[in-house]
Amino acid sequence: MLNTRDTSEYLKLSPDGIEARCDAHSFESVRCTFQINHGIWYYEATILSSGVMQIGWATINSLFRNHEGYGIGDDEYSISYDGCRQQLWYTALNEAVETRPPWQPGDVVGCLINIPEEYVSFYLNGYLVTKNSQLFSTARCGFFAAASFMTFQHCKFNFGHKPFKYPPVDITFSCFNDHGCLSENERLILPKHAQFKQMQNINILEDSCTICVDSKATIVLEPCRHSGFCLKCSKQLSRCPVCRTKISEVTEDDTLINI
Repeated sequence: MLNTRDTSEYLKLSPDGIEARCDAHSFESVRCTFQINHGIWYYEATILSSGVMQIGWATINSLFRNHEGYGIGDDEYSISYDGCRQQLWYTALNEAVETRPPWQPGDVVGCLINIPEEYVSFYLNGYLVTKNSQLFSTARCGFFAAASFMTFQHCKFNFGHKPFKYPPVDITFSCFNDHGCLSENERLILPKHAQFKQMQNINILEDSCTICVDSKATIVLEPCRHSGFCLKCSKQLSRCPVCRTKISEVTEDDTLINI
């Protein structure tokens, strides 16, 4: 299912975790709950609106800079297919794919990743749109199904909980629902107002990350040397939130790790 704990703040997820919709004026993103490191995998997304969405694959290093318009396919750790503009996205650079009519509500996008042979394939209603290996020049494992949505865009995912509409017939693949197992708590998706209320009751430790207030703050930003951030949050920063200095690298502070 889609991961309510790994999504930008304004994206709406359905109670069953397989639909996503963006009603905000920003580019909202989400990854799924299951990480893959080897093998061949496939999932489908049914298009419920005809606008701009970037659907594909991402590692945990892919950034969700929703207010800056960065989503899946806009860095070197993700790749995506946009059937509205008929483009493949990688490192924020677009590549025109084989000409097809723009996707329409009811169309089905198929996403396949072949880790042993290092390529991804995208399909539209069973038709192979493009096959590409660029992502594997910067990433080898740790992939998630992922997508980004412009305003008022909406789609529904199938990770294998029901038969696929257009499964590839020329290759044997795995699907997420045959391998992933989530607890009841992990499956729970709360409305935003309930999430905020729940957060108000959380006891925050003094050494927590100042951004996510969840993980332990062990990272020091260079060259300004400001601290108070966890590794995951620091990877989403280009400038220090305290002094606005451009970040050249991040280091782990041993004194903070050993507290």
